[in-house]
Amino acid sequence: MSYSLESIFKNTYWAISMHTTALNELQQRAATGQYLNRVSQDPNRSNHILGFQTDSRSKEVYLKTMQESISILELSSSVVQSIMSELGQARADMTSTMSGTTSNQIRQSLAEQINNALEQLVAFSNSERLGQYLFAGTNSEHPAYRAVKNLEGDIIQVLYQGGQEEQPVEIIRGMQVSALLVGDRLFRNDTRETPVFYGDTGASAGSGTSSVRGDIMLSITGGPGAYQLSIDGGQHVVTVNGTEDNVAVVNSKTGEVLYVNAATISGTGTVPVRVPGTYDMFNILIHARDLLKNKEGIDDATLNQLLDATINSMQQVEQKLVRAFPIIGGRIETLMNLKESMEDMKASSDDEISRLRDSDITEVAIDLARHQMLYEMSLTAASKIFSMSLLDFLK
Repeated sequence: MSYSLESIFKNTYWAISMHTTALNELQQRAATGQYLNRVSQDPNRSNHILGFQTDSRSKEVYLKTMQESISILELSSSVVQSIMSELGQARADMTSTMSGTTSNQIRQSLAEQINNALEQLVAFSNSERLGQYLFAGTNSEHPAYRAVKNLEGDIIQVLYQGGQEEQPVEIIRGMQVSALLVGDRLFRNDTRETPVFYGDTGASAGSGTSSVRGDIMLSITGGPGAYQLSIDGGQHVVTVNGTEDNVAVVNSKTGEVLYVNAATISGTGTVPVRVPGTYDMFNILIHARDLLKNKEGIDDATLNQLLDATINSMQQVEQKLVRAFPIIGGRIETLMNLKESMEDMKASSDDEISRLRDSDITEVAIDLARHQMLYEMSLTAASKIFSMSLLDFLK
């Protein structure tokens, strides 16, 4: 009988202890709403939860990077639209002005408007977000463009000083996308054609590939057998005897070269030279402004020809800018699709975490009631054991 009593006591003690532990855990689950409150409760399940949490956090980092890239690209798209609007307005103003008789005063006024548009384009091209310049590529910590001005404060040259490579960031493992673009590729046209010479000096293009861009002025002075050629206002002069068919005339300020066929020169003067296919939104506006100011004293017939050609070139520059939209828009669409897929995958990981970690309140309530009942039954059994006396055994 003593063995039986001891066995009953041990079993009762074990039952009370087990149900007490179970009630404590169930009360914690009910209070916190979580199935696991300590790793030791279920190491295997805890390990699965940690794996899904790591996956969810990595996806959250990717999503943040994607959203940042989308925001930058959307801002870039908006800036390009503003640039196109400014350039389109300048072309429309020139077209409207040139459609009728134009006085010098009107041309000067239009030149000031175009100069203001040029300043605005430089500002747009140096747009930044959170300290990163949108069109500077890998050199995004510095402005993409630098404007060179003359003593009068007018922009005479706009130089690209950004990186020549894009700055890619990892969007997902194994895939990189750049939101910081290279302005020199986006805004600059580089389909160089043979330079076109205007005027009646007889000068024409040499056989070499010139590096000058946009519009320049070739100055021819001297006389037969000793013509002097310059494209930088006389700072660097090349003297020819009139037999050379491929003379390199260098701009000492920029290092650019214009190859001239001096064998066809028949007179002196200032020769406007255009290089089709090398226009960008900066040099076309600089040239349009300078033509309208006409400080070189170009005759009206040639001036009108140059202005008409400039208007056509402005339209070509706009077409170049239009091609930027598919580049930017395509990246935005790609990132949006990836972001949507990544959000779905993160939601799936979060659901798994919730399934493994969170408590089923209904199940917890049922278990609480069951263990509470068993706990009370164990206490009742224990109380009966401890209330036994010798008389109970003598009966």
